[in-house]
Amino acid sequence: MAVGMRPCSGALIVLTFAFLNGLYVAGVASTFAMALGTGITVAALAALAVWAKDAAVRIGGAADRGASIHRAIEIGGAAMVFLFGITLLAAALAA
Repeated sequence: MAVGMRPCSGALIVLTFAFLNGLYVAGVASTFAMALGTGITVAALAALAVWAKDAAVRIGGAADRGASIHRAIEIGGAAMVFLFGITLLAAALAA
């Protein structure tokens, strides 16, 4: 709930631009369109995550094998995030 109450920086920029140009209705409509798009995207990703977890549990079968697959996927995901972070850090330091 706290994340949803935080103002979106993109929406603030759009609203400021619209206010400065006298396009009040267009600014509000654009902000609502951004909110709708964000909501649809988050809902789709959440549904995909639940579906993927259910599929992984079905494929995993036994509890022991499922736990090891779960652990391997978590470690793989953490490794990917770590590698992306190292890549971004290296790019920032090279610039």
